[in-house]
Amino acid sequence: MLRTSPLSFLAALLVGACATAAPHPAAPAADAARGPLHAGLNIKHTSVYVDDQATALAFYTDVLGFTVKDDVTNGPYRWLTVVAPADADGTELQLALDDNPAAAAYQDAMAAAGQPVVMFFTADVAAEYERLKARGAEFTMAPTDVTVATIAQLRDPSGNLIQLTQLEAP
Repeated sequence: MLRTSPLSFLAALLVGACATAAPHPAAPAADAARGPLHAGLNIKHTSVYVDDQATALAFYTDVLGFTVKDDVTNGPYRWLTVVAPADADGTELQLALDDNPAAAAYQDAMAAAGQPVVMFFTADVAAEYERLKARGAEFTMAPTDVTVATIAQLRDPSGNLIQLTQLEAP
């Protein structure tokens, strides 16, 4: 089963929308012995741990509006990913079963800390808030202005905190 470290997982969430962007201008120059800093790597998928894949699939598709990219079963293992409908070849979100103690511990710790496990960007948080509420989503935070953004938060059926983010125009 494919697993990511918590740090890799969070990094993927934060930069997923910018996977093909050039390196930060303040990044050091490439090391001649190691080659260029950006080797053409892109983020293909990241994971969120769920306690029931069928229930999670219904929530992420019927409520949030994502579409199924892959749904492959091999014995007891199910590889299940969703994507944004407007970006069918974009970053995939794996709905990974939390059937391993490390995954369950990570999921529980993030929930206890009130830390989102996934962040979705939108151009209009208020409109998404209303759309998702009408579809049955239960929010833990209404749209709230924070430094350089407006955010809202909701929980999925597995208890994962999801953050919606609208960045302020520069």
